[in-house]
Amino acid sequence: MLKAVKPRVAAALKPGEPVPTPYPYPAPVPAFPANPAPPPWGMPLHACMGLNSCAGSDRFGPAGPPGGQPNACAGQGYCSTAADHTCHVQNQCRGQGGCGLYGTGEEMNNPGANDCKSLGSCATPINAERFSTNGPNQGKSVWARARTVFAQNWPKIQQELLAKQAKGEIPKGQPLPQNLGSPPAAFVATGPTYLWISDDNQERYNMTACGASGMSGAGGCS
Repeated sequence: MLKAVKPRVAAALKPGEPVPTPYPYPAPVPAFPANPAPPPWGMPLHACMGLNSCAGSDRFGPAGPPGGQPNACAGQGYCSTAADHTCHVQNQCRGQGGCGLYGTGEEMNNPGANDCKSLGSCATPINAERFSTNGPNQGKSVWARARTVFAQNWPKIQQELLAKQAKGEIPKGQPLPQNLGSPPAAFVATGPTYLWISDDNQERYNMTACGASGMSGAGGCS
């Protein structure tokens, strides 16, 4: 359940804090969970919203959000299952890197698609305000690029999942989707915003990206 939001006065906000008047994500949009739930057994971890490979694989896990239903398809998940991290090369595994402030142009053009541990560029989850500072995506949305890359890679991902299932690394009963669904409706055009991740600025510790440049939307490292 979302917390009651006290009236905020713009003059009282710190630099970089958005002014939520009113908070744009009331129920039924679920509150951002501080910790990701385990995904279905054998399914890959992912870096952000709309990058999940199967039903029930997102921040809320197979049980779904409180009082709600789990996502029903690949690409429909609420945010990351990867362990949150704050910066370049701190990702723990394949497909867990965001991108934004640091990294090469190639890294920044492939958010969420890094090949191995420590090859990711910048923090997860990838909030909507973040933009690339290098490469072909310079000045554009990191999350939108991550979703595009995921869609382009989907046929390859699908074949990898089928191969894993054939080897018993994914249960035979685990459905593997044929097509990608749309991200949650409230965020389909932007990805997860700072306001949602921070619960309307009430839980700023949920925001992992370093915002020293102002690009994270958080106004500082938090």
